[in-house]
Amino acid sequence: MQNAPFATKIPAIRGCLASYHRRSRQIPFPDSLTPWGNPQLSMSNDSNTDPSTGPLESPRSSPAYKYLLYAGLFMLLGISFLIFLGRERQSFAGRQIPDLDLKPLLNATDVPTELISKSDYVLLHFWGTWCGPCVQEYPDIIKLQRKYAEDSRVAILSVSCGTTSPESTEELEFNTKIFVQGVGGDLPVYCDPAMYSRIQVANVIGRNGFAYPTSLLLDKNRKIVDAWIGSTGPGELEQAIEKALKTRSLAAAP
Repeated sequence: MQNAPFATKIPAIRGCLASYHRRSRQIPFPDSLTPWGNPQLSMSNDSNTDPSTGPLESPRSSPAYKYLLYAGLFMLLGISFLIFLGRERQSFAGRQIPDLDLKPLLNATDVPTELISKSDYVLLHFWGTWCGPCVQEYPDIIKLQRKYAEDSRVAILSVSCGTTSPESTEELEFNTKIFVQGVGGDLPVYCDPAMYSRIQVANVIGRNGFAYPTSLLLDKNRKIVDAWIGSTGPGELEQAIEKALKTRSLAAAP
């Protein structure tokens, strides 16, 4: 599996970090991490002192220098996270989701299991109206649903999720309808009221919790072709689908 260029990963960093740290606060680096930011650790001498103005400010003590340092540390953290995420995504490939229990929620009548069995590939997208990264990413899901609406090879299963267990289907339907209409969507949306499908996915990918959004590209046997934990970059999902279709077409060619 080939990873996308780093530039397309920047939105994924932001979305994934927001998904993983939704219930935590971002705490800035303490000054004690740097010797020039802690008076007890700072080194000074008489040669750096002007009797008329007091101690001269070291270039390292300027706010701009510290902000630059923090930016460098953040970039290093982001690159490390992308490397980890790329390896993690590769480890998901080939794993099979044992079963799914999705129900029609909005503008949907087809049974999801039938759609999966009829299609070569299924994009399974778990999201919520209360999730910031999900809301930002959802217009791309609508574009995919419209693009592949008449393509029997691909099915897009949008699964709206609530914040409680068990979920109130009526409340979930109301919130989903208001949101989807607001962004100009009128395509099928499904739900996972007992969280059974999310538990199955979490067990397969080895997680104790569930991050939103989560997207899985499955084949008709429910085996994972690709996976995204957190939001994706523009066009990233479409590229993965087209790559899978091309690979299948080449494999079927004489």
